Amino acid sequence: MAQFLRHDVRFQSGGYNPHTIHLQEGVGIFGLIFAPWGLLGIFDNKPSWIRIFNRFQYVLLFVLVLVYCSDMVALRLCDGWAMSLQAQLKPNAPLYAISSKGLCALARFNYTVGFAVDFCVNFYFAQVVAKYIVKVESGPSYFIRFGSSHYGTSEHTHVKFHDEKVGEPFQHIGPTTFRPSDMGMRL
Repeated sequence: MAQFLRHDVRFQSGGYNPHTIHLQEGVGIFGLIFAPWGLLGIFDNKPSWIRIFNRFQYVLLFVLVLVYCSDMVALRLCDGWAMSLQAQLKPNAPLYAISSKGLCALARFNYTVGFAVDFCVNFYFAQVVAKYIVKVESGPSYFIRFGSSHYGTSEHTHVKFHDEKVGEPFQHIGPTTFRPSDMGMRL
């Protein structure tokens, strides 16, 4: 939130394009709402709440790519920006700072590496949450089960996870059986 008041791009990913300088922070603030909502969805076993958080994660990924592309357009103009007329007509402090020091190529390289790491980590987290939603929606009676060893003690070093391809055991049992009294029959 403090980033809105400060115009320093060192503490944010992006900010070389003046049109998208606050876009990531603006969308990121909504994480204060969606992240606890998703966490409550995990605690309460509500996949619809987790799905809302996961969609927010994908919106963040889209904004991340949008800001990166717009910043790379601005960084293409970096070489010679400090001495140009455009720098005087449309001031851009971050671009002017790296252009006057001759660090444009290094800034583009470091920004691209930072974007790649940031995007990959956020994409991985979004995929993990999406897989978790699939597992919650398949409705397993257990999420993690610890098997038992031959001697009746718990074997905690081997964890068996639920497989959504197999589903729940009751799906393979067949129709339920009824007692004759449930059917209204008297014997």
